[in-house]
Amino acid sequence: MSSRLNLVRTYLSQSGSSGDADRTQPLSEGTPNETVDSGFQTRTPDSTPVVQRRTIGRGLLTSGLGTTGTGPSGGESSGSDPQSSVASVAPSFTGRGRAQLMQALVRMPVETARSTELDESGSISSARVSTIGGGRGRFIQNLLNTASNVQSVVSPAPSNGSKKDDLSERMSQVTISATETAPVVKIGKRGAPVELMTNYIRLACDADRGIYEHEVRFHPVVDSKAARARYIAQHAAVIGNAKTFDGVKLFLPIKLPDVETILKSQNPVDGHEITIKIIYKRKQKMSECIHFYNILFQRIMKVLKMVEMARKNFDPSAPKLIPQHRLEIWPGYVSAVDEYEGGLMLNLDVSHRVLLQTTVLDHIKVLARMNPQDFKNMVTKSLLGAVILTRYNNKTYRIDDILFDENPTMTFMANGKPISYIEYYKQQYNIDIHDYKQPLLIHRKERRVAGHDKPQEMIMCLIPEICYLTGLTDEMRSDFKVMRDIASFTRITPNQRLNSMRQFCHNVNTNPEAKEILGVWGLRLDMDPLIMKGRCFDEEKVIFGNTEVGVGRNGDFNRAVTSNHMIQAVNIRNWLLIYTGKDSKVARSFMDCVERSCRPMGIQIAPPAVEVLNSDRTDQYVQALRTKIRNDTQIVVLICPTARDDRYAAIKRICCSEIPVPSQVINARTLSNEAKNRAIVQKIILQMNCKLGGTLWSIKIPFQSVMIAGIDTYHDPKQKSSSVSAFVASLNGNYTRWYSRACIQNKKEEFMNGLCASLEKSLKAYQKMNCALPEKIIIFRDGVGDGQLKMCAEYEIPQLQEACKLVETDYCPEFVFIVVQKRINTRMFKIDAQSNLDNPNPGTVLDHTVTRRNHFDYFLVPQSVRQGSVSPTHYIVVHNQPDYSPDVLQRLSYKLCYLYYNWPGSVRVPACCQYAHKMAYLIGQSVKRNPDEGLNDKLFYL
Repeated sequence: MSSRLNLVRTYLSQSGSSGDADRTQPLSEGTPNETVDSGFQTRTPDSTPVVQRRTIGRGLLTSGLGTTGTGPSGGESSGSDPQSSVASVAPSFTGRGRAQLMQALVRMPVETARSTELDESGSISSARVSTIGGGRGRFIQNLLNTASNVQSVVSPAPSNGSKKDDLSERMSQVTISATETAPVVKIGKRGAPVELMTNYIRLACDADRGIYEHEVRFHPVVDSKAARARYIAQHAAVIGNAKTFDGVKLFLPIKLPDVETILKSQNPVDGHEITIKIIYKRKQKMSECIHFYNILFQRIMKVLKMVEMARKNFDPSAPKLIPQHRLEIWPGYVSAVDEYEGGLMLNLDVSHRVLLQTTVLDHIKVLARMNPQDFKNMVTKSLLGAVILTRYNNKTYRIDDILFDENPTMTFMANGKPISYIEYYKQQYNIDIHDYKQPLLIHRKERRVAGHDKPQEMIMCLIPEICYLTGLTDEMRSDFKVMRDIASFTRITPNQRLNSMRQFCHNVNTNPEAKEILGVWGLRLDMDPLIMKGRCFDEEKVIFGNTEVGVGRNGDFNRAVTSNHMIQAVNIRNWLLIYTGKDSKVARSFMDCVERSCRPMGIQIAPPAVEVLNSDRTDQYVQALRTKIRNDTQIVVLICPTARDDRYAAIKRICCSEIPVPSQVINARTLSNEAKNRAIVQKIILQMNCKLGGTLWSIKIPFQSVMIAGIDTYHDPKQKSSSVSAFVASLNGNYTRWYSRACIQNKKEEFMNGLCASLEKSLKAYQKMNCALPEKIIIFRDGVGDGQLKMCAEYEIPQLQEACKLVETDYCPEFVFIVVQKRINTRMFKIDAQSNLDNPNPGTVLDHTVTRRNHFDYFLVPQSVRQGSVSPTHYIVVHNQPDYSPDVLQRLSYKLCYLYYNWPGSVRVPACCQYAHKMAYLIGQSVKRNPDEGLNDKLFYL
């Protein structure tokens, strides 16, 4: 009890502010040892005294927020006394003092007073303490949660017997052990158990090691940060070689034996003595050490001679060559350390980097031969933003500019003397530059320079002859043979991934330098990945118009789609077919195949109105659309001889915004294979039916009065145009009809403006179809990173709730908000009876041990993968107002993956998210304007 009261007394003495809640200055966490001088004045950095008063009970407590008075150099400012402390003016805590304490707490925010009470012994009871906003509430909560761990280190009384100084000394040495909140555990029960291996490797932490924070003070004050580091380095015998020092804070893997350690150093210039006081503050929480542990593994990667590219590390000593395409592939790893539900772990995944064996100069020469008149413009467009590799130092650079007016014979200043690039590379790397007329490549990099507030730009010139391209060109990506040969190296099996992970762990644990990096900080890496229990849901039943088929695991979804009737078919009576004269044969074959295939699928399609164009110019297609589309035209089908982005964009812009009508664009090459024509045309018919509002299949989802929505956002990769947000919401209880709305966002426009309007429109459309509003709304939000989770919880969800009141003033549905992440490095492997690894079956879920410590989340495998390794999808439940169980949300997420009508099977994300992605991409990439409202109740963007 006495320790707890001492902490409260310390808090009351240091939290000085006026009685108004909005003027409260919360005491920052982790710095309880602030000091105030004996005159109740706070010394601010500019040494201006500030008196702050607060009424407590019948007495008057005058206090202030003390500071250590750091000046520009980070040390103590003049006029601040490091030994000053809070005067012992806190009221008594027995009898009337108990009431005075309560009155002091009442003057905090209202939530504090309502959630705090005193027990019979006079101490504060933590049974009714809730989380309080602001630093003050968090500090009080920490006091109550850690009262049993508080240690008051009392020094001998001063020789003058001053009670004030004795209390100051005791309070300045109070240490609070860091508290860790309990992990969020949300584990489901449904499904058959399955043994899984993941790519998470446990990091064991020694109990007597960690990251201990100390504050360093110099007397007299030392302004230079480099000089401070040199003085600290003189005492390696006391603090050890493993340390991190930023000029003020010193982080050590061990706790020094004394709360205050006094060291002496000497100035190497004039020999005068420097006194260093190292004050122990606290042991950092595990969550505060994550960034530091990731830095340690970056150092380990350098020790293992890895080359960093785009935050991944690759091994240049073991390249895999593809000589027929002049390519090489570097194997590597992507790693991340974090604290999970099961403790501290390393997430390790195998990665690959494709490098071209051609230099940038070779690429420039090829473009120059293709178009000699305009080759500079072509080179600029091709190379700007590209990442190149210099093999003489194995470093990567981004090309920011190209200097065609300069060449390697130009000189620059090095060590105060002019030197040409030719001479420099010969002296430094023994490299001979042969082409003296090649341009120079520019790489710009910002770095912090002492004495400058803004980062200074550093310009580096590179020689194209010794720079190599990385990544794949567009031509390579469209070449099937190239991609097939690359996939033979990059698409690795689960067993190959396991061997690579074990090899990495072996390299770390057998390399003395790498092992020492972890060992000095009390870390130890296991040799094998984690093995744990997961669950696998039962096979899903897909409902068609005339039957119910199980296609979730081993069934052929594609065969089931084409051999069964649709649930709701829209007969096509009036439609328009546009093609060029040279594609007449392809068009006739297409119409014949449509006539033969439509009736077995349960749909009637009449002969179309035909428009034959003289050429494939874009204006010809635009003119035909504007003149031939009638009011009763249901859909327009266009057969184009080639794939051209400008023509496709012009067609979609007219059909989506100018003359709203569903459209289907077909590449003539797709229909040129007679053997595959029937299967291709069947899928086109299904797609046309969806765009007209038809329903292909459904899944049993036992919800009532629940609307499910998906959100995704498209961002222009070159940031030249606005971003597009898409909102897709269900309209019926079978979740087969969707209302889709896109909103183009300006760069400075709030994202929620369009999202709230989309929710309002969707609710009105739902109400029109069902004659009632939904009682619950489940939103799957795609395109959100870990750094934006807090924004979703504190910004997006409240505004969505307020948007519901625009439909009806008293309408308050319950919300579930789930973030969907598919670009993750987590891998899951099923262990069979022979202890071999294989990809898990669709419907496998993992919701413990490797899930986030502070979130309700789970991993779900939605698809069947036969080549390579499957990538699960990560779901984070940010808001769960109806308090759905993990089983309900996990099973719902899996079922929704089967409702995407543009693929005969399951997709990686729920169908509503995939629809939103398709719509946002179409509007952002091609249409670039809001589509007509008349198309919102149709899947016109498939």
